[in-house]
Amino acid sequence: MDDMITRIVEIEKQCADEVEKAKQAYRKRVEAYKETVQEKKTRECTRIVSKSDTLLTQAIEAAKKKTEEESRAAQVDIERLYQDPSLNREIQEKVVSILLTI
Repeated sequence: MDDMITRIVEIEKQCADEVEKAKQAYRKRVEAYKETVQEKKTRECTRIVSKSDTLLTQAIEAAKKKTEEESRAAQVDIERLYQDPSLNREIQEKVVSILLTI
C-alpha cells in the first residue's frame, strides 16, 4: 500500500511539475506577445506623429505660398495706384482742398 501511495505522490508531483512548466512557457509567450504589441504600438505612434508632422508642414507651406501670392497681388495693386496719373491728380486735389479749408 505504501508503494501505491508513494507512486501516486510521485505522479502528482510530476503532474504539478508539468503544469508549472506549462504555466512558465505560457507566461513567456504572453510576455513575448506583450513586447511585440508594445513595439507595434510604438511604431504606429511614430508613424502617426510623422504623418501629422508631414501634414502640418504641408499646410504651413500652402499657407505661406498663399500669403506670398496675396502679398504680391496687394503690392501690384499698390504700385498700380501710385502709377495712375488721374488718381494721383485726384489725391493732390483733395489734399489741396483739405489744406485750403484749414
